[in-house]
Amino acid sequence: MPKSAPFLIAILVFVVVIVIFYFDGKARFESHVQDLAMFFTESVNEYAKYVSLSYFQWDEMYELLKENILTEISFWFEDLKSNFPEVEEVKVLNESDDFDYFKIDSKSGKLHMYFKIYNDDLSDFVPDRIVLAVVDAQNLLDKFGVRQIRISSTGKEFAYGLKCVPAQRILRISSIFYSIVLSLGTFLAFEAARLRIGLSHERKFRKLHEALTQISEYYLQGQGGERLYQLILEKAIEVVPNAQAGSVLLKKQDKHVYVAAVGYDLKELSRIEYPESVQEKWLEKPIKRKSDMVSFNREDEKTLEILKKHGRIEEIKCSLALPVRIGKEIVLSFNLENFEREDAFNEESLQIAKLFANYVGIVFLKIRQDEQIVQQQRMMEYLYNHDPLTGLLNRRAFEEYGEKLLSLAKREQKRVALLFMDLVRFKEINDEHGHEIGDAVLKIIGSKIEKMFRESDVVARFGGDEFVALLYDCNGNSLTQLLDRMFQAVEEPIQLGDKTFKIGVNIGVAIYPKDTCELDQLIRLADIAMYHAKRKNLKYAMASDLVTEA
Repeated sequence: MPKSAPFLIAILVFVVVIVIFYFDGKARFESHVQDLAMFFTESVNEYAKYVSLSYFQWDEMYELLKENILTEISFWFEDLKSNFPEVEEVKVLNESDDFDYFKIDSKSGKLHMYFKIYNDDLSDFVPDRIVLAVVDAQNLLDKFGVRQIRISSTGKEFAYGLKCVPAQRILRISSIFYSIVLSLGTFLAFEAARLRIGLSHERKFRKLHEALTQISEYYLQGQGGERLYQLILEKAIEVVPNAQAGSVLLKKQDKHVYVAAVGYDLKELSRIEYPESVQEKWLEKPIKRKSDMVSFNREDEKTLEILKKHGRIEEIKCSLALPVRIGKEIVLSFNLENFEREDAFNEESLQIAKLFANYVGIVFLKIRQDEQIVQQQRMMEYLYNHDPLTGLLNRRAFEEYGEKLLSLAKREQKRVALLFMDLVRFKEINDEHGHEIGDAVLKIIGSKIEKMFRESDVVARFGGDEFVALLYDCNGNSLTQLLDRMFQAVEEPIQLGDKTFKIGVNIGVAIYPKDTCELDQLIRLADIAMYHAKRKNLKYAMASDLVTEA
């Protein structure tokens, strides 16, 4: 084999792996875009609904626009922009369109939200007039906690006609690093092949190749965890000449612990934890004789007793210790031992062990990458179902779980109460102290509301300062008691630094199946009841009472 062949093959491997990482990153980005588009669409709809409820569904705005009193309308538009800082422009359009309350599209990377102007009870709207609100789409992404993408004039189709690009490069530094490691591993493997031919150690390197192949097949079959570490150790003892026993230590947080052993009691050894500084010092010298091991103090008395009884340290004549590093971090380390000779391990043993350790490092890199992908998928699933500010369910997830809860209630013939909650005096906090303080207050309120309910109930934030809950198998007494506790908890003063805030809540209640059997109707009736309570200065109102009054 020519001397330049390993280098050329390593370069080829580097290029191929870089290409694979690029297309894999591109595919994962496109998958993320699909999930984030659904989440963004749902969140933007909730945002638009809240804007509509706050400014375009009340009598004063209806009368102002109907009478064309533009000066006062401009004042309210400025108030809207101060409360919704993502809104860049608001103006009245002398046109009509076929939609119910609002519609959303985009132009030049901005969201265009069109609103009809209704009176309080939604019985009439201003004809031939709609309001346009131009919203910064990137600011909305940031508000919703989406960091993986950014809005762009070019790129992948996203939502509402917007386009997006990755927030970070598809080909990350870690991918380049992995490619370098893989190409280096290939180079070392081919150098090992040359060494095998040159030194005529065919049998030893065949064993190494077979061991590495078995480890690869085992991992590709989806096997992992401590059994994988045990297999790696067993193969290391097979391929490194004169190795009779050994152990593997894995870094967990800032400690190194035993996760595999051959010739020792792993259960007892796993009680030991080595600080990172101690493990670094232990690995400075790869090959250790018995005298080196006696002079090196790496344990306290309790640890020493375990090692003597279950780690056989007094019997070890020669030890070979090698780290597996990712960057500068030691993530894994091998200890291979011989009980017969102090010269059992030499330079040849060390080179074979290093080749083996380099390959294990590549496997470990892949394990870490797979774990990161799983974590990202879990995070995406969480963002898809939860409100990023309070951690409660979002509207989409609430409606999904709510339908299931009503189906269960129908089978078991149970009552379900839907509570629609809207905070009182929250807008003043946002106006006077800013959205950062407002968000902190919302988090606290969300936590208080969540604690009021059982695990069998469903609680969500619909957006803004609106919360909704389904209370399963409720009766009149339990509902009244819950409402009392709810008012008491929400109205308890909130202390943030040197500021104290007092929040109230209006609640509308609709009952399944008494008021209606459909979830969307329950939400609508409870929403109407809540606005009735707000207008009448009541703490709560029942949808059935409104029907009776009517």
